[in-house]
Amino acid sequence: MPIDPVCGMEVSEDTGLKVEYSGKVYYFCSPGCKAEFEANPEKYIRMEGMKDHHHSHGGHGHSHNRHHMGGCHH
Repeated sequence: MPIDPVCGMEVSEDTGLKVEYSGKVYYFCSPGCKAEFEANPEKYIRMEGMKDHHHSHGGHGHSHNRHHMGGCHH
């Protein structure tokens, strides 16, 4: 299943909440996460690459990146 790049949740490919960016399709759990991604997609693409290189126990690694304060809080 695809992962919402904003909050890290698994989402279904059947969701209507998706954005194609740089040749890749990103899926979202909520309109808020989709809007957050659209406002600053490079921020989340960089974080996605960082997650691949840093194996955090929680899966999000928020304590290592002060700039990520987003998520599904909107």
